[in-house]
Amino acid sequence: MALDLARAAVRAGAILHEGSKVIRLEQRGHDILCQTEQGAMQAAHLVLAGNTYLGDLAPALNACIMPVATYIIATEPLGAARARALIPNNIAITDFNLVVDYTRLSADRRLLFGSGARYWLGDPYDLKGYLRRRMLTIFPQLADVAIDYAWEGYVAVTFNRLPHLGRLRPRIWFAHGYSGQDVALSTLAGKGHWRSDSGTAGAV
Repeated sequence: MALDLARAAVRAGAILHEGSKVIRLEQRGHDILCQTEQGAMQAAHLVLAGNTYLGDLAPALNACIMPVATYIIATEPLGAARARALIPNNIAITDFNLVVDYTRLSADRRLLFGSGARYWLGDPYDLKGYLRRRMLTIFPQLADVAIDYAWEGYVAVTFNRLPHLGRLRPRIWFAHGYSGQDVALSTLAGKGHWRSDSGTAGAV
């Protein structure tokens, strides 16, 4: 989905600067100067949407969210028949627990399975084993399948579990704290910020 959104942005005229970490923001008249490690870019409007990865760029926002680690494993390729038997309609699946389990098939027919939440420093001593055990409670038929990859990432959780959206100062907006519901809510927030920046009236 991220790649499709990027392609849509490019088709609409956006210029993407990958690998350009912004380390400092400066107000230059009505514009904002975004200083990166390689150079600088100037913008009329800016949306800070780095979630837990903003670092020291906007310290005032860090107190509004809590970084929570979540974990994912990828099985070995299952093959077409076994993958289809596992999830016949090839959809993404999640539950409604406080700490959700979520899963889908990859393009090369691996099962991607995510779960867990860490609110403190440190990793599970056996990340693959921990997630494998949770996976087998849902998919016991995968007991003979190897786990090829395991990794973690951070989601931004707010105290009330609602997204944190607003304006930091004139022409600088922020959108983060989706509390694990980023796919739907972040695209909706992007639409709302575009309307705010462009002066377009109407509900999101």
